[in-house]
Amino acid sequence: MTSRRRLKKEIDYIVSDLILDCFTFNNMYQKPNDEAALEIVQGTLTLRNELRDLANHPEKKDESETVKSFYDNIAETLIGGVEEGYGKLGKLVNPESQAGKS
Repeated sequence: MTSRRRLKKEIDYIVSDLILDCFTFNNMYQKPNDEAALEIVQGTLTLRNELRDLANHPEKKDESETVKSFYDNIAETLIGGVEEGYGKLGKLVNPESQAGKS
């Protein structure tokens, strides 16, 4: 099990990568106020705040969960949320290839 401090650093690191990629997309495609990319950033920051709050307050966990499984669930939620964000960003970057897969 990782420490709470390490988990919070990982949350910040992974979230910052996605946010940086969104801003890079905006700059590369010269879309400084692209609403879709800004929505991804906003959703990612909301996810970050929620996960950090959970990591800071493990007493909010269900009684049936162990501390290890509680922190594992936080990590899984982080990965799922970031993958969803990258999926949305991928559709913005290359909408033609994503349309063929649907």
